[in-house]
Amino acid sequence: MSCPDCAGDGKVRHEHCAGTGRTVEWTEGVITQTPRTDKVRLPEPGVLPWARKLADQYATWTPTALADNDPLRTRVQKDFGSALKPLLRPHPQEVARRTELRYARFAKVALDEHPHRLYYVFPTPSRPKVVVRPSPKRIWQIAGIVTGVLLLMIFVNRIIA
Repeated sequence: MSCPDCAGDGKVRHEHCAGTGRTVEWTEGVITQTPRTDKVRLPEPGVLPWARKLADQYATWTPTALADNDPLRTRVQKDFGSALKPLLRPHPQEVARRTELRYARFAKVALDEHPHRLYYVFPTPSRPKVVVRPSPKRIWQIAGIVTGVLLLMIFVNRIIA
């Protein structure tokens, strides 16, 4: 850009262009981008909400980077790869990305001797923590009984009224 003091002649030595006849104009800006955090809770289908609460309460959640030689990496890709793939696509104007994964190991046990109970076993440092919950079949049975009792009460109430 031409010096405004000497009109680009460069014949006069002054501070503005130091006698070159040209000046440089700098523009500075700072772009700040707030990171976006998406929480993904897998597996989505088939896990009862209270089972997830049990895991949050009793399980030991372990963060992992899933190195190439980690056997968990293969398992995660097999079990959740299709659910994670769309979430891991680059976003427009994305500068960088960090993906963190944590997992919890526990066992869900169903015994033939107790068909209406499910046992969740969580490893702890001292001894396993066992939590007993009704099976989904038992929950439906209880819901059916409660619904039947409510319908019977409504029916009796209409007869009396």
